[in-house]
Parts: sequence; structure tokens; C-alpha cells
Amino acid sequence: MGELRPEFRAAIREAMTAPDVAAPFVFEPAEGVLRRGTHYNIAHLLYQARDRLTPEQTGGPEAVDLDVVYLVACYHLARCQHLPEERKTWDYHTMVFLLGVVHALRPDAVPQPLRDAFAQDPPKVAPPYEIVHAVGIALLLASVPAEDQAGVTLATLLIMWARDEARGRESEPSVTFNLGTAMAALADFDGDDVPVGTRSAALHLMREALAMLPPGDPARQEMMTLLMRTQAKAPPAPVAEGTGAAEVAHYMRDGNTERLNTLVDRLRRAVDASETGEAERGHRRIELGQALRMRFEVEGELADLDGSITELTETLTGPLGDEERAAAFSFLGLAHLDRYVSSGDLADLEAATAAVRHPYPAHLAASRTHARRLTNLAAVLTARFDAYGDDAELDEAVDHLQYAVAATPPAQHDRPVMLIKLAVALRKRGVHTTRDADLDAAASLLRQVAGDPSDTGPNQQLARLELGHLLSTRGRSRRAVADLVEAVAQYRTTALAPTQDVRTRLHCAALWGLTCARLKDLDQARAAFGVALADLLPKLTGRALGRESQETRLREVASLANVAAAVELTAGRPREALIRLEQGRGVLLAQALRLRSRHDDLVAASPRLAERYEQVCADLVARQRSPEQRKASAAEFDQVVREIRALRGFGHFHRPPDWARLSEAAALGPVAVINVSPLRCDALLLHRRSGRGAVEVLPLPGVTADEIARRADAFQAAVTKLATPGTTGGERYVIDREVKRTLRWLGDEIVKPVLARLGLGSPVEPGALPPRLWWCPTGVLSLLPLHAALLEGEGRPGSVYAHDCVVSSYVPTLGSLLHARDTPAPDAGRTSLVAVAVDAGDGHSPLAALAQELSATEELTGHRTELRDTAATPEAVLAALRTHTHAHLACHGVRDPAAPSHSRLLLHGGHVTLRELAAERLRDAELAYLSACHSAAPGHELADEVISVASAFQLCGYRQVVGSLWTVDDTMGPLLAREVYRLLAAPDSPGAAHALHRAVGTLREHPHYREPLFWASVIHSGP
Repeated sequence: MGELRPEFRAAIREAMTAPDVAAPFVFEPAEGVLRRGTHYNIAHLLYQARDRLTPEQTGGPEAVDLDVVYLVACYHLARCQHLPEERKTWDYHTMVFLLGVVHALRPDAVPQPLRDAFAQDPPKVAPPYEIVHAVGIALLLASVPAEDQAGVTLATLLIMWARDEARGRESEPSVTFNLGTAMAALADFDGDDVPVGTRSAALHLMREALAMLPPGDPARQEMMTLLMRTQAKAPPAPVAEGTGAAEVAHYMRDGNTERLNTLVDRLRRAVDASETGEAERGHRRIELGQALRMRFEVEGELADLDGSITELTETLTGPLGDEERAAAFSFLGLAHLDRYVSSGDLADLEAATAAVRHPYPAHLAASRTHARRLTNLAAVLTARFDAYGDDAELDEAVDHLQYAVAATPPAQHDRPVMLIKLAVALRKRGVHTTRDADLDAAASLLRQVAGDPSDTGPNQQLARLELGHLLSTRGRSRRAVADLVEAVAQYRTTALAPTQDVRTRLHCAALWGLTCARLKDLDQARAAFGVALADLLPKLTGRALGRESQETRLREVASLANVAAAVELTAGRPREALIRLEQGRGVLLAQALRLRSRHDDLVAASPRLAERYEQVCADLVARQRSPEQRKASAAEFDQVVREIRALRGFGHFHRPPDWARLSEAAALGPVAVINVSPLRCDALLLHRRSGRGAVEVLPLPGVTADEIARRADAFQAAVTKLATPGTTGGERYVIDREVKRTLRWLGDEIVKPVLARLGLGSPVEPGALPPRLWWCPTGVLSLLPLHAALLEGEGRPGSVYAHDCVVSSYVPTLGSLLHARDTPAPDAGRTSLVAVAVDAGDGHSPLAALAQELSATEELTGHRTELRDTAATPEAVLAALRTHTHAHLACHGVRDPAAPSHSRLLLHGGHVTLRELAAERLRDAELAYLSACHSAAPGHELADEVISVASAFQLCGYRQVVGSLWTVDDTMGPLLAREVYRLLAAPDSPGAAHALHRAVGTLREHPHYREPLFWASVIHSGP
């Protein structure tokens, strides 16, 4: 329909004079009004008159095309009369808008009953773009179901004009979104006359509109639903095969880490290549940073994470386009988030927040990559909720993820990640607010990603882990056994999947076991923990990882072995409980000790393999090796071990000890393994019965994991306060009572029952040789002095301590005890001692008795070397350790309970760290006497790895170590050391454990050192 002919205009004007009987269309039948062609023609008339709709637009009423306004208004009034209620919303808006203009110019022309209604409440004249927008939407809604391409095209033109006029106005987001909707509908026709890129432009407009709305806007949810429907018809972003993006997409579908290794190598070569242009180099460095971070997440090598942060940070200092700069900040935020998860340091979380919230140009909010950036932002916000508990940040995360899911094509490789993160955020919110709808929605999303049990991609694995977690949480809160049973199925499927994602599989195996234990399904719980500890844990901490990376991964499965052992005990299988503890405790210690074991039988069987094995072991413990070198050495190690096991009689070479081997730990006396777990606490007493090893279970009903943790914290605080200068006499009395109460509790609940069961509960006669007892405490119980447990009395003179009944030694694991016994002691005539004495200063309290301590070491016969003060540099001390059988170190020790591997000995000009000690392989090392604070105290973190300065000396080769659990008066050191070395030098020397025991007995008779604060701090570790 073109311009209105004069006779039509005359008819319309005539109708205006009698609107109640002659208004156009109002009195026509439905079939005429609802005809498609009529609707198109009416809309086209208005489109032609779009510049002449209101007085404000034209500068006065005379220029308004009132004939068209009236005709279109009456048409939509007629449609409202014939359409069902749910379909006439936009026709009604159009009619009201246009009759509002008529009312402003010719109020008598408005048909009843609107004329009276407008008289009482005159409508405001709508802006022209609102009128055109309403006409376009009404036409669109009528044309789409009718598959009327001409109608959709015209509707698009109407809304496009409206959107240009609406810029900067309140309704711009809704008009922009509707234009995107119209263009998407036009793209559905997919004909030659539909411009290429129409769907992409439509999605861009819809994303742009959503970006204009604040998170809480009520229109967002419906818009996102429509965006999701539109996005479902769009193909994923095209990715050229062979590019970094293509390899990442393939990896996220199949989980093949070789793709990441190949991609990292290729990107490094591209970054380093001289022909690579600056712009391309920046792009490749961003890809490299992303690939390194992804590889860290699956393999756990911290060097990859550091490399990711370095690449992204340095790239951001150079020239980048807006899109790439925003991507680099977003990926950098994820890398810092990974570091926060690994370290627990809130500074890393704040760095992640700063990166993902870094401002970028507004136009990027409409780009197709914006959903990825919002996903990364949401990941950081979810972590912040866990750390700080701010509900608003979790709500924001949910909103961003809902948008990301809606704005991403279903087939796009990273959409499953968005769904999983959305489900996790909803689960957290559902638990926090007890909102069942969130939990149920999260479960639905995770089932969508998890797919069938045969789907084993990394996204499916992660979805099943999270689904199991959600079902377990929901099952416990609702007491729904069905949820718990399904959680078990999800965990089991993932734990047993043949994939390289060991981390996810191990978490699932652990949760599989824990959930089955709660369900009292002990057989299945035992099977689950067997998979976790025997199969997956060794792979999680593979030799290709650096030590810090291994420790980081072990933090994720703390106390797993203790729970597994508790399940075995409940099932009545104490031998298997000991095996589980050996599999899951002291993992790094066991791994390192095997690299240092002597294998004379192998030398005899195959000198060639023995030489190869020795070389690769040396390579694996060497310091300052790159991840690539470690991977190569680890692969060579695995190959050599396979060849050795192929030899006759070597099938068990380098395998964890079985029961027959563990039972040998009791050959020289009983061992008390104290298992502390949330399920139950027991003493496993390993001893000889009828000439054979046996294990006896002694339940400890008065002991809980929480109680031990509480008492360990209180005890450590007490001994620290007692050793602090300036503590008043009154304070000392109160704190000393706390120490004695803890020692009495240890005696009543643990030590006395153990000694009684072993027949060792009575003090030995004066002069008699006390029996030996090895303690193997687990968890933070290793911070408490079991050998000083108070058995009788209140701690005053005459009280009986465990020290009066047995000679106590401590071992981190049974395997470490067996290793020490298998390692031959150096010949008596080859004894040599390096004595180190150094006061580091630097704010530490002065060590006043260093000269006396050096003098005390002269009691030991044999070659002796002194390193005093400036001579005691880290380099000199390490060199001396390699050439002496005995070492005495009198210096300051620094313990880091939260990061025990950062503990160190302070020397002149520097320090020796645990990791430096762990890199040594000392063949003839016998005794290390560590006269340093906290040298035998492990950290709270990784307590079952027993990481301390003392264990580091054991690891590098010393069969026996004397160390301190806490700080004591340094003037006590020379007295104790002199007596220990005097006894060791005697022709009938009873050995280091007995020597220390007797020396402590002598110290207890000293008027200044009879209190446990002093003598109980020093312990012996070894055979």
C-alpha cells in the first residue's frame, strides 16, 4: 500500500466525526481485520508516516498525519476485539499510543468507551519511536507463526527505526533486544534475500541490550530465555582447525592432555620465533597463558601456573586490541584464582578479583566472547562468597552465569563449563539460603552435562563429581536415602572411568568411600578407598611434579588414609587398616625414601639395570630441574622399574609394603600406630606373637579428632607462652597447669591404655634397661608428646610419666622405620661429626650457650669438624653433611605450620630449607642431632606427611634424628647433648634412643629442668 489516496483520507476524516458508528475496521468481521495482507498494509502506512506521528515530532499539530494515525489506531482497536487475550498485548499498546495522539488533537474522534476513559485520565502522548516500536512488535508477533517473511521484514524495519530514535533513552535496552529478536526471526527464513550475518547481528543486539540492564532488572530473565532460544539455532563460533582455540576445544571434549602438551610446545616456539610479528606474538602469549593454566589444572605442576601468570602479565604491558586485552585480564584472573585455591592466600583472591573486574570498553559487552569473561568473573565471585560470605557476590555470580549460558550456543565447547559453574553457584546459594528450588535447578543442569555413564570427557567427569556432591548434601539435609544412593553411583562411575583426569577421579573415589561409610556399606567403602589410595593417589603425586606441586595436590586429600583405615577397622580388618595408612600417609616421604634405598641384590642380578636405576634416582632428587626434565626422568624411571620387575624374583620391586613386610616393623619391639579420624580413633598395636607379627586393635572411645585438634592447639600455645620472656610467675603457673592437664589427658585416654595392653605400664627398676616402644601418631596428634604423657600423679615430684616405663621413639610411617633398619649403620671406626653453631641474629633471641654446646659434642670420639658463626654458611653446612656420619646443629629453626616445607634452619648469610635437604642423598649418614626450635614439629597443614626439619634429615639419609617439638631454654641444650654424646661414645653404647632416654632421665633430676616443658620437647626418630 502506498500513500493514502485523497478519497481514503476523506473517508477517514468523515469517520472521525462519528467514531462510535463509523470508526475504520472497528465494525468489520474478524476475517477481514485479521487478514495478513491488511496487517502488513496498515503497518506499512505507519512506516511511511513515521516522521509525522506527534506534534512534538513535527513542530506542531498541523504537520501530523492524523489520518494515518487514526486509521492505524482503529485497526489495532479492532484487532484487540477479535484476538484472544494472551495475543493482543502489543496491539493494545499500539492502539493506546495512537489514540493518545488522536485524543491530544481531536478528542471527539476517540471511540467509546476510550473517549470517556481518556477524558477522566488523559494519556500522555508517547514518543514516536515507542509508537513505531509497538506497531513493529505487533506485526512481528503476527507474522512469525504465519511464516510471513514480508511481514517479518517490515517489522524489522519498523523496530530498527525505533531503535535509532531510542538511543540514550530508558527503553533503549528493550527496543534493542526486540530488534535482535526480529532479525533472528528474519534469519530463520534462510533465503537468498536474507543478508549474510543476520543471525550474528541479531545475537549481537540481544547481548548488547542485556548488557545495558542492571543485574536485578526484572526484564532480564525473559530476555535471557529468548536469547537462549535464539542462540540454540546458531552454530558455535567458527574455529579453524590447527589453531590454539581448536586444540583447546578438542581437549575440553576428549580430555587428552597430550593435546595441551603439544599446544604448549607449539605456542612457545611461535612466541620465540623471530618472524612472529608483535601483534601475533601478543595473541600467542595469551593462548599460551591459557594453555599453561589448563595444563596446571589437570597435571598440578605449579611451574605451569607461574608461567601462565607471567605470560599474561607481561603480555598486558604491550600493545593489544580491546578484545585481546579483555581476554588477557580474564584469563589472568582465572590463573590467580587457581593460585588462591592452591595457596589459600587471600592476596591471590584479591589479585584474581582485580583482574576479572578490570574495566574494558562498553562495546565488548555485546561481543560473543563476553559470556566467557562473565563466566570467569562468576568463578571468582563464587570463591569470594566462600571466603567472605557476601550473598550479593553469589547472587551476582548466578546472574552472570545465567546470562553466559543463555548467550552461548549449545554446541560450543565451553558451554558445559558454564552450566557446571552455574550449578555450583546455585548449589551454594541453595545450601546457604535453604532454597530447594536452587538445589533442584542445579541438579537438573548437572544431569544435562553429565550425560550417560559412557561419556567420559572432562566436563562430564566434573559434572558427575558436582552432581554427587549436590545429591549427597541434599540427601543428608532431606534424609533422602535415594539421593545418597545416586550420589554413590555418580562418584563410582567417575572414579572408575579410564581417563587422565586423576584429580577429579580421586576426589570421586574418596567421596564414594565416605558416602558408602555413612550408608554402612562397608564392602563398597573399602573398594572405593582401595581405588583412591592404591591406584589414584600415586598418580596424583607423580614423580614428574616438583615437590611443592606434590604438596599442593596432597592438601586436597588430607586425612583420606585415616578414614580409609577407620573403615577397615569397622569391617574387622586391622591388617588392611595398616596397609591403608601406609598407602595414604607419608606419601612423599615414602616416595623419596624408595629413591634412596640400597639394592645390593639388584646389583648382583643386573649391574646394568642397577646403574641405570641409580642414575635416574639421582636425577629425580636433583635440585633445580625443569618440569620437562622431571617428566623425562619420571618416564625413564617407570621404564627402568618395569624392566627390573621383569627379572626373576623382582616382581615386587619398588611396590608399597604388604602385610608381611609391615609386620617386620615389630621385630625389635612393639609399634603403636594411633589412627585419628572423624569416624573413630584407635591404637593399632603391632607386636610379635609366637614369633610372628600381629596387630591388635585398641579402641580409644574417649578420643575424637576434634578433641585432639583442640588440645594440640592449646598445648602449642601454652608451651610457646611459657618459653616467652616476660611471662609472669602467675601466668606461668596457670599455663603450666594447662600443660599438665593435657599430659594427663594423653595418659588417661591414649598412652596408659596402650602401655597396659602391651604389658609395659609399670616403671622400670633403677638401672634396668627399659623396653623400646615406637610411636606412630597420625594427624595433629604428632604435635603432642606421647612419651611425656602423665600416667600417675599431678605432675609434682614423684609423678609417673611414660618416660619412666618405656624408651620412646617416633616414626612417621612403618615404611620409614623399615627403611632405616634396612640401611646399614656406618662402621664404628668411621664415625665422624660436623658440629655447627651459629646465631642468626636478625631479631631472633640470642643463643647464649653455643660455645658450651660445641664443647659438648667433643664427647663423641672420631673425626670432628666445627663450623662456627661466619663459617656456617648454607653451602658449607650442606657440603659437610655429605662427608660426615653424624651432624650436630645448634642454631635457630623457623617453623611454618601452614606451609611446613617452608620451615628452615637459619645459618650465616642464609638458610637451609627442607626442600634443599630433601635433594641430598647421603649414603653413610647415621645421626642428626638438631638443637633447634621446632625441628621435630610438623605443620598443621599436611600433618600426615610429617613434614619437619627432622623428617627432612631422615629423608636425605640419616637413620636417626634427635629434634625438638617446641622452643626451650637454650642453656639446657649443652647439658643434654653432653650426656647423649658421652653415652654414645661408651664402649657398651646402648644406641641413640637409649642414650637420649638416659640423658633425659639425668636432665629430669636437674632442679631447673625437671618440668616436662624442658625435657619433653626433645624426641628421637629412627630405628
